Amino acid sequence: MVRATFVICLAVAQLLGRLSAIRVHCRHVERIHEDHIHYCCKHPDGHDEVTEMCAKQTSFRLPSTEEEAMEDVTVDQAMVGTCWGKCVFDQYKLLDSNDTLDMIAVHTHYKKYHKTDPEYETEMLNAFQKCHSNTEDAASQFLSLPIVRAFGTGKFCKPASSVILSCVIYNFFHNCPQSRWSNSTECEETRAFAKKCKDVLTTM
Repeated sequence: MVRATFVICLAVAQLLGRLSAIRVHCRHVERIHEDHIHYCCKHPDGHDEVTEMCAKQTSFRLPSTEEEAMEDVTVDQAMVGTCWGKCVFDQYKLLDSNDTLDMIAVHTHYKKYHKTDPEYETEMLNAFQKCHSNTEDAASQFLSLPIVRAFGTGKFCKPASSVILSCVIYNFFHNCPQSRWSNSTECEETRAFAKKCKDVLTTM
């Protein structure tokens, strides 16, 4: 028992040592790769026919054929890909007729598709719940973003799905359970950067 406690304390001390050794400079954005954050918090891998179908229908570019889960895209990709987000949410029937998140449908979806991974199911449901009440305010903020105004001449769909998805990706990254977190240098740097430089990255 004493030995086990010592080993745990040593592991924690090593982790804290690594975190304290990370020096964050908010101007050095080139060190941070937002498009890699889905590697930091492990989620189930696998082919997703719905996201792929919606990507083809809306000319949305998924990261790769191996990375097709909703969590694989970055927040800025989700925000610009409003038609893709709406298509995915429509296919999974996650919104009601008023474009409001249907939490019963969300629970049903995650219990059906991720019942073999209850921890992931719980974390995603928590993320959706946090984002559920903020949809209207977030939609207003989304529409006022420079990135959206810059693409104002492009084709945009109702933003509710993209706003919710962006919020979910953000929350999943920031509240990742330690058992799912990758302790890679890149992930630790990105999380430290996100906490200190809140106005620098879209994703964070």
